[in-house]
Amino acid sequence: MAAKPAAVGPAVVPLVEQPGFTDGAGVLVQPGGRAEILDSELLYNQSGGNGGGLANFGSTRLSKTTVAHNTAFFFGGGIFNAGLLQVDESKIKDNTGIIGGGGISNGAAEIFTDDVDGGSVWVYKSEITDNETLGFGGGVLDVEGTTTLHETTVSGNTAVLAGGGVAVADSQLTLKNATVVKNSTAGVGGGVAVAFDSAATIENSKIKDNTAGFFGAGLYNDDSVTTVRDSEVAGNRAVGPSGSGGGIYNTDGGEITLHRTKVTYNFATLPPGGISNGLFSSVRLDDESAVSANRPTNCLNVPGCF
Repeated sequence: MAAKPAAVGPAVVPLVEQPGFTDGAGVLVQPGGRAEILDSELLYNQSGGNGGGLANFGSTRLSKTTVAHNTAFFFGGGIFNAGLLQVDESKIKDNTGIIGGGGISNGAAEIFTDDVDGGSVWVYKSEITDNETLGFGGGVLDVEGTTTLHETTVSGNTAVLAGGGVAVADSQLTLKNATVVKNSTAGVGGGVAVAFDSAATIENSKIKDNTAGFFGAGLYNDDSVTTVRDSEVAGNRAVGPSGSGGGIYNTDGGEITLHRTKVTYNFATLPPGGISNGLFSSVRLDDESAVSANRPTNCLNVPGCF
C-alpha cells in the first residue's frame, strides 16, 4: 500500500467525532487529514470496529487501487467513510462488514458512535463485487450521507437483511450509467433498497438478475422518493414463499417515477412479478416506459398497468 498527502481534492469536512481505537485496520485517515492512495492494494486487514481496509474521517482519494479480503466487525468491510471519499478505477471486492456495508459503508457507525453520520462518496469507473454482510448493503451502505455511483458495476454482493447490492437510509443516492447485477438478499431489495426518507436518482442504469427472499428483488422503495430514467429493471426474482414485486416493490408512502424505463422479465412467487405498489404509495409511468413479460403478472395498484 502506498499513501501520501493529496495534492488536490475536495475540501475537508469538519467532523464532530473521533474514530474509534479499532477503526481503519489497513489505513486510518483522521478528521482534518488528507490522503491519496494510488496503484495500491489494501488486503486482508481485520478491524474490530469500522473500515477493515480503510476508515476515512477526512478527505481521501483512491485511484487504481484494489481493496479486497478485508473484514470489519461493525461497518465497512472494505471502506468506512465519514468524510469525503473519491474512488476511481478501483476494485472493492471480497470484503465483509458484519453489521453493514460489506464493500463500502458511508456513515452508519452512528449506531455505535454518537454523531458520526454519513459523509460523501463518489465512485467512478469502479467495480464493487462479491462483498457480504449479515445486515444491510452487501456492496454499499449509506446512512444519512450522499453516495454517487457513476459508470460503476455492483455485482455478486450479498446482504442477509436488505440491499444485496446497495442500501440507503435517510440518504441521497445517484446511480448514473451504473450496473447493479446478480446481487442477493434473504430479505428485501436484492439489487437496491431505498428507505427511511431517502431520495434516489437512477439514470441510464441496469438493475438485472438480482434476487430477494421477500420483496423488491430489483428495487425496494420504502418511504422514499426514487426517480428512474432511461434504465432497465429486468430478470430479477423474488423467490421466497411470500416473494412479491420481482422488479420493483414500493411501500409505506414511497414515490417512484419511471421515465423511458423498461421493467421486464421479472419474477415473483406471488403476484405481481413486475411492480407492486402499496396503499398510500405512488408509481407513475410515462408513455415511453414499458412493463411487460413479468410473471405471474405485471403490476399491482399501478395506474395503466395490469
